[in-house]
Amino acid sequence: MAIHQPSRFLKTRHAASRGPMHVEPRGESYRDGPHDQELRARTGRTGSHVRFERHWLLYVASVFFLLHSMSVLSIVERSIYGEWVGKPGNKITETLNLLGIFTSLFLFWWATDKIRIARVNRVLPLAAASLLLISVLWSVAPGVTFTQGLVYFFVVLGAIGLAEAWDGDELMDLVMLICGLSAVASIVQFFIFPEPGDFRGIFSQKNVLGQVMAGGVLAGLHGARIRGWRPFRSICVITLCTTVAFMSKSSTSILTIFVLLWLGMLGKLYLKGGSTRTIASCLAIVSVAIAIFFMLNADLIFDLLGKEDTLTGRTLIWPHVIEKIGEKPILGWGFYGFWSPSNPLVWQIVKGLGGVPTAHNAMLEFLLDIGFVGTAFFSFLWWRNFVLAVKCMNGPAGQFGVSSILLLIGTSVIGMSEVVLLPPLQIWTSLFFVTGFICEKQLWLARAARRQGMSGVAVVNARSQLAHARLAGKM
Repeated sequence: MAIHQPSRFLKTRHAASRGPMHVEPRGESYRDGPHDQELRARTGRTGSHVRFERHWLLYVASVFFLLHSMSVLSIVERSIYGEWVGKPGNKITETLNLLGIFTSLFLFWWATDKIRIARVNRVLPLAAASLLLISVLWSVAPGVTFTQGLVYFFVVLGAIGLAEAWDGDELMDLVMLICGLSAVASIVQFFIFPEPGDFRGIFSQKNVLGQVMAGGVLAGLHGARIRGWRPFRSICVITLCTTVAFMSKSSTSILTIFVLLWLGMLGKLYLKGGSTRTIASCLAIVSVAIAIFFMLNADLIFDLLGKEDTLTGRTLIWPHVIEKIGEKPILGWGFYGFWSPSNPLVWQIVKGLGGVPTAHNAMLEFLLDIGFVGTAFFSFLWWRNFVLAVKCMNGPAGQFGVSSILLLIGTSVIGMSEVVLLPPLQIWTSLFFVTGFICEKQLWLARAARRQGMSGVAVVNARSQLAHARLAGKM
């Protein structure tokens, strides 16, 4: 992991109103400078109220990266070529993936070369992405594993650049904007170019649409919390995304949105401190008890959502998936390898169960693709991000820490009936890595600010003692 040397990138300046001495990284294009980031890290604000001056190319690259990683651009390929069962890749797909790779490389280069201000652990996330790519060595479909693994690796690389280049609040604003515009575009598509079947908007499936709408609610909640008495835009996006999620009839996403709304309210109460923090903690405990009750009585959830107890055929496939996991438990069948059309075992399962294409459960899909080794690695990353988010919530970036915890809980809810964190072009995958990096960056900045503050106090004390000594000598 490359770390810039302080002697090359740091300079000092005197700021009477901000402390006796300040260390400022060079190469920043921010109006208020990196000092404001460290100041916000001390006070728990990641600060959308402070706007950054960024190069337009960085902004365009960030927008394209998010659009691509959310699968928003799939509407382009669908509009030109149409769709059918077993449709192979085409020039549009290849071009978008190639542009995604170059965009990720650009974001990584920009952040590393120009604006890197904090040390974050890049090794673990890149090692996880590399493990997916390396599984081509034992995959039953090496070509598919290599292609999907390469896309995943560059999504993680782009997430590093995005986290380094953006302030947390502004990044959530950008996510909220993209999700909101996706909701508007989906509604327009529904009324102008209606399609038979489930409402899926500009996305390939209704579940993908629902997940992006849940991501929009998450980002909207973050914006509403940090804006205080001016949350109108955030509330509009939350309402719009929730409405579109109901239109999609994606039960998992609707349930996730309700969980995010409830826990978002608890997070807001918790950060107020005092008695409200105690109330929020008690309500959180009650929420966990209610969640356990519903998990033990799943039929109640199915009745509330109007779904059958097989989750539209999902549970019927789980015994077959568990059986196949047992055949290759250590390393799995290879990333995206088992469900490849070239694997004859897939057709046996699909033929018997009516065409279910995936395990429809995150944990089972992890075990099927990369075995217990890979599943343990990604589980460690999830818990590591959770610990970082809790530290942020109770430390330098309270609001962003709450949003990070909500994101991790959201992935767990969706993972009960959908594959999450494994698809490279899924909103939760990119945000999982980005939020983890940003939380780690905020914690590093807070530690640096504390060390800097202690150094400043030591300088003042030394100068004061020297002045007293000189005064005593003159007397």
